[in-house]
Amino acid sequence: QHYYITNNLRKLLVMNYDTTVKGKTMRNLRELGSTTMYGRDMEGSPDQEPKYPSALLATAGLDDKIYIWHPETGDIYKEYDLDPQIDSQVNCLKFSGDGRLLAVTGYEVIKVYDVHSNRPLTNMSNNSDSNSKNITCVNFATTDNTSLITGGEDGYCRLWQFPRRNLKQTREVNCSLYGVINCLTTKHPDFNAVVGTQSGYILGLNVSDDRVTKLLHKKALGIQSIDCYVDKHTLRVVAMTNTGHLLSHYNGEWTDRKVHEKFGLCCVLSPDGQFLATGGSDAKIRLFRLEENNIFELNTLCDSKLKWIWCLQFSFDSQFLFVSSSDGVVQMWSLRDWTIKRNYRGHKKSVVSLSLFEYRQKHTRDHQGL
Repeated sequence: QHYYITNNLRKLLVMNYDTTVKGKTMRNLRELGSTTMYGRDMEGSPDQEPKYPSALLATAGLDDKIYIWHPETGDIYKEYDLDPQIDSQVNCLKFSGDGRLLAVTGYEVIKVYDVHSNRPLTNMSNNSDSNSKNITCVNFATTDNTSLITGGEDGYCRLWQFPRRNLKQTREVNCSLYGVINCLTTKHPDFNAVVGTQSGYILGLNVSDDRVTKLLHKKALGIQSIDCYVDKHTLRVVAMTNTGHLLSHYNGEWTDRKVHEKFGLCCVLSPDGQFLATGGSDAKIRLFRLEENNIFELNTLCDSKLKWIWCLQFSFDSQFLFVSSSDGVVQMWSLRDWTIKRNYRGHKKSVVSLSLFEYRQKHTRDHQGL
C-alpha cells in the first residue's frame, strides 16, 4: 500500500521506519519524497495518475505568445502573454529535464518560468551589460536543472545559475572570433556545449576552463541548427546550414549533402538514434533513416499550409514528430503512416520555437493519447 502525502504534510510530519499505521509499516517520509515524482511513486505505482501532466508541449510565436499544451489532446495547459516593450520576440525555449521549468530567451532577455505554479514567472529577466544583443539559444546545463547555458549574437557562450529568483552569470567562453552563435547542444559527452556559428564554425566548448575546440569549418555557410546523439557505440553530430546543406559527423568522419533547395533552418535526431528530420524554407520536412555512416531518405512530408519550417522535435518513443512553421499551427506527424495526427491552433503568427517534455518513468506505457 502506497501513501501519498502533500508537501504541507511532509513539513509537519516526521515518521521513522518503525512507525505503524493500522498494523502496517509506513516508509520513512524522506525516502518516500526521494522516490516520488509528480505525485507518483516511480518504483511501485506506475498506473497512478501524476500530480502534474506527464507530457507537455511548449510553443512560442511572433505574436508575443507562449502556449503550453497537452500534446495528447491539443488542449492548452498554460498561456503566457509577453510584453513586446520588455520581452522582445522569443528566439528559443527549452524545458528542464523534470518538466518543471521552461527557459525562454530573446533580445537581452532570459526568463525561467515555473510551469506548474500559479505565479507565471519565478526567475525574472536579466538585463545586464554582459547579456547584450540577441540571445539565440538556450539549454539546461546540468541534470539538477539549476543552471543554464546560452549563446548569442555577441559571440559568447555563458553559464548561468538561478539561486532563488535571480539569474547569476558564473562562467563565459568568448567565441566572438568565430562569429555569431546561432545554435547549441549540450548532449556531446566531451564538451559542456557544441555550438554552431554564422561564420560556418562548429565548436566544442568547455566552460570550466574556457577552452574552445574547433570541430569543423565550412566557409560561406552559416550553421543554423545542431543536434547530437550518443550511446555506448555511437557518437553522431548533425548540423543544418543556411544553404540547405546537412553536415553529419559519425565516429570521426564528416559528410556533406544538399537536402533543401532554399534555406535550411532546423535538424533533429530521434531519441533512439535511428531517424533524422530536417526542415527549411522550402516548406518540406525531410525524413532520413540512419545506419552507421549511411543516411537513407525515407520520405518528404509536405502540407500545402506549411511555409517555413522553423523547429522540429521527436517524441521520446521516436514515433511522432512535432513541427512548427510560419503558418502559426503546430503539427504532430505520425511516422507510422506519415499523416498528421493533431494540430495545435492558437498562435496568430509564425511559431519559431517548440520544446517537448515527456515523463520518462521506469514502467513505460504507450502513447495512448498520441
